[in-house]
Amino acid sequence: MKNVEQEILEFYKAFLNFCNHVCINDPDAGKVHYELTDGHYFDLMGQLHRPKFLGHYDQITPYLADADVAIKELEITAVTEDFGYATCLQHFTGKAADGLPFNFTFRATSILRKVEGEWKYVHEHFSFPVNMATKVADMNSAQELSKNIELK
Repeated sequence: MKNVEQEILEFYKAFLNFCNHVCINDPDAGKVHYELTDGHYFDLMGQLHRPKFLGHYDQITPYLADADVAIKELEITAVTEDFGYATCLQHFTGKAADGLPFNFTFRATSILRKVEGEWKYVHEHFSFPVNMATKVADMNSAQELSKNIELK
């Protein structure tokens, strides 16, 4: 399945190219990366049930179009020739459409499926670590893993 994992890696490279170079001038170009009608998303701003992702995309992508996006700790697993998943940390910095700067890092789990020969995100789950004592989200995902509590 290494060839399938390589295909998914190339998909991620194309997605990053879109985010970092294309989106600022053509936010609609990124729609090729998503299953727009049948996708299901646990987004940073809430849960998006089918088929509501397209409206969200049309709102959030132009808003964050002036971004520098980096991915780290990407782990890709191919399950079949046309299905796989990946986990990573995504770091977004830039200036929003309203002029406000943004800088956040979140955890992402993505499920991908090959649709008509092209890889697409079909489900994604984004999250920030939360300090349970303060109930405050860590917008840069810098919470120390050593402070996790082991269940007995």
